[in-house]
Amino acid sequence: MRPWYRFCRDVVRWLARGLWGLRVDGLEKLPRDGAAVVASNHRSLLDPPLLGSVLPRESGFVAKRELFSVPGLSTLIRSLNAIPIERGRLSMEKMDELAEFLDGGKLLLYFPEGTRSRSGELGRAKAGIGVLLTKRAVPVVPAFVQGTESPVRNLFRRGRLRIVFGDPQTIPGDAGPEEPRERARWIAEAVLARIRELGEESAENGRAGRKL
Repeated sequence: MRPWYRFCRDVVRWLARGLWGLRVDGLEKLPRDGAAVVASNHRSLLDPPLLGSVLPRESGFVAKRELFSVPGLSTLIRSLNAIPIERGRLSMEKMDELAEFLDGGKLLLYFPEGTRSRSGELGRAKAGIGVLLTKRAVPVVPAFVQGTESPVRNLFRRGRLRIVFGDPQTIPGDAGPEEPRERARWIAEAVLARIRELGEESAENGRAGRKL
């Protein structure tokens, strides 16, 4: 892990612990080496830095292209391995770029919904993650983030922000329908379904998670 990346990760982790008492469960399920995709629900702009701050390895993440036109922010997120992607447009060239990133044995943070959920409820999966997984059948670790949609209201309310990781699974690139587009959508929905199940399991068992 590069010193700059570690510094930024530790600062975000310290703030998350101090301001929100962020709790994490299932961190041991993340692969310690090799390529993998961490697939999460998306409620807030806080999600990428919070998730990145708890991952044990340096990771990359996809971010909407508009963020790369903001002076200063563009330099920062690029230094933290952000990869620009256009929402609503599936580019095969971009999927190839993400596949090459995984070829380096790295972790990639991906939000299957493609955008933030204003209601906090899971939306529909975009086909992008399905296309990526047909190109590279790497383990997918589902993650469920809770509480980031109300960061101000949750200030100093300990344990309201939580991240839960599930068991990794590898979806074969030839799974599902034979037609490529339908297969990509099928895989994407399968990933999102696991995230949804993880959220439901977390709510049912009421685990407090462990403090960072």
